[in-house]
Amino acid sequence: MVDEKKLFERLDRIAKLIAAVAIQGKNLKEQVNLLSGIGLQPSEIAEIIGKSPNLVRVTKASLKKEKAR
Repeated sequence: MVDEKKLFERLDRIAKLIAAVAIQGKNLKEQVNLLSGIGLQPSEIAEIIGKSPNLVRVTKASLKKEKAR
């Protein structure tokens, strides 16, 4: 029987695969906007898109400034 920890690890992998497919072909700002819009944290987004968490935070700040205009 699959224990709870292994189940959550598998679900996490599946979620990351789905997110990777959803952002395919989008630019960095679109990727960050989409993934943060579904509640992912910068470190989670960074892992999915292969960038640093700091770049994700900077991109989120840039998006926030653009929306404020």
